[in-house]
Amino acid sequence: MRKMPFLKLILPLISVFLALSCTPSHLKHEVTIEDEVAQLIHNVQSAELYPDAGIIYILDEAVVEVFKDGRSKETIHVVFKILKESGKENGDIEIGFNSRSETASIIYARTITPEGKLIPLNENAVKVVTPYSSYPSYSDYKELTFSMPGVTVGSIIDYKVVIEKKPEIEGKFSDGFYFQVHEPTYFCRYKVITPKDMDLKYLVLNPIQGIQLSPNIIHDGNKKTYLWEYKNIPQIIKEKSMPPADEVAFRILVTTMNSWEEFFNWWRKKIAGKTEPDESIRRKVAELTRDLATSKEKIEAIFDYVKREIRYVSIGLGKSGYEPENAQKVFENKYGDCKDKSTLLISMLRVAGVPAHYVLIPTNDIGNLIKDFPYPFQFDHCIVGVEDGDKYHFLDPVAENYRFDYLPSSDQNRDILIFNNKEVVFAKTLFAKPEENAYYSQSQIKIKLDGSIECEVKNFGFGGKEASLRSFFIDNRPTKIKESLEERVDEIFSGAKLLTYTHSDPVNFKERFELNVKYNAQDYCKKAGDILIFDVPEIWRSCPATGKKDRRYPIIVWNNSYNKEEVVFNVPEGYEVYHLPKPMEVNNPYFEFRSSYRQEGERIFYQGEYIRKAIKITPEEYSSYQKYCQGMEKSFNRSVLFRNRER
Repeated sequence: MRKMPFLKLILPLISVFLALSCTPSHLKHEVTIEDEVAQLIHNVQSAELYPDAGIIYILDEAVVEVFKDGRSKETIHVVFKILKESGKENGDIEIGFNSRSETASIIYARTITPEGKLIPLNENAVKVVTPYSSYPSYSDYKELTFSMPGVTVGSIIDYKVVIEKKPEIEGKFSDGFYFQVHEPTYFCRYKVITPKDMDLKYLVLNPIQGIQLSPNIIHDGNKKTYLWEYKNIPQIIKEKSMPPADEVAFRILVTTMNSWEEFFNWWRKKIAGKTEPDESIRRKVAELTRDLATSKEKIEAIFDYVKREIRYVSIGLGKSGYEPENAQKVFENKYGDCKDKSTLLISMLRVAGVPAHYVLIPTNDIGNLIKDFPYPFQFDHCIVGVEDGDKYHFLDPVAENYRFDYLPSSDQNRDILIFNNKEVVFAKTLFAKPEENAYYSQSQIKIKLDGSIECEVKNFGFGGKEASLRSFFIDNRPTKIKESLEERVDEIFSGAKLLTYTHSDPVNFKERFELNVKYNAQDYCKKAGDILIFDVPEIWRSCPATGKKDRRYPIIVWNNSYNKEEVVFNVPEGYEVYHLPKPMEVNNPYFEFRSSYRQEGERIFYQGEYIRKAIKITPEEYSSYQKYCQGMEKSFNRSVLFRNRER
């Protein structure tokens, strides 16, 4: 399926034609601009009507001819106009393809200046690059790149590219097209030409209200054409915490697959024999599991080895093909993408006597699985399912900083395919409870006579919160860590000084990770006559994405969570408690929040708990959610008042 395009342009007719193959070739003869393009350029509306756009797509067209054996030839024609400075970056164009099964070539590309001058693409500006050239296993993935000349505000870019594809699944064709992208489109066309006896299924997703969804079907001799054409498609304007593009963009999926079984059978052939271990894998498993008695201990030891010792190459599933490397090669190379790391993990677990299987998953970066439409390439990730009685325990071997008992939020609550030894199972990954994704902060604070404070804070967590803490210390060097903590302390109170910090071993996944920070802040407390004002640090409460009046799209939060803050501080010498904030309790469909202060002798204890319950807030619910959040934030009080006893 083609990725969401981010290019398009405009202007009068002129001439010149440039033909380049995937590897730079020779300039071809000149031709005039197509009549249709010239008319579209003439008709497109004024830039003032698109205040949020960097460019406008005048024409976004894909014409796909499908052959009986599943091969296809796709001609992409894009014309767009630069409206603002921010749109100029679209003059650098990248088209990805897999050289094992695809070829990409430029028919022509040219820039039309605001003055009407036509500038052809220079042969030297075309490159075919191998993004993962350091990894021979993934060098099939290429990008055809070209930089358009003379790009300024008001320029129009006009290019046409041909991509020829062999079918991934023998004899079958599948494709997709986005009618709606992050810039407005004046006119878009998707045309699929098939043999007359080929059955093409289609599914239109997230349609715009009032638009005709059925194609115009044209019969012409031995061919049949499916044609979708639309005008004036609005852009998707990005919004904080919005759903992924696949769940909001007006788009289409097409396929000649008759059932999921055809995909299952194809994938089984791809993975057949890949998990077969060799002697070196067997020896490593024996070493890792020596003296371990339980299946859980063995799973954890093997998972920790694969996630940490096999380097992850971040390539989306499908870019480098769908066939994984065999486990022996992954073990030898010590690197792999998601499907390769999963292959080795399955192999090693099976050697240890643990039944484990491939799992294909669409993460929350893309739309969830559409089970009632047999479109085969809805997945961007591969993980592992371990049999646990009549259930499955899921492991993501690319989640390098996660404990084995917690699945990253991107993998949670997703519809999946499990390829066990007997059948393919549609299933769903679990959604973690709030307490499984928790963050704790425990502070001991000494308030001194001069109003300064000295704080010792213990931070730890579970699930994704713990993984984030670990990641910071795994991914950064000591100087960066120290300076970041100094900045964090200064954010608490300007001029506060970091004194010391200690932390657990971040790569020891058998123990809970913990960070301890000690800092002081001079002149922290404020005085008003005989009153000393102390704002309790290290506590806060806010909701995500509530700053706007209205929402275009739902607020999506990909996991439940639980936060707990505990603070103990003293009554300063010579003072008594004048005011403690009242307890708070908020409970609504979206979250719960509780806070309380209590005094025991010369010490005061604060406790706050926040539980996120809703992971999706619709635009219709937004005003209610915003009201609850703003009410909580306004009512939340962290100011404790002390009065001088001697006055």
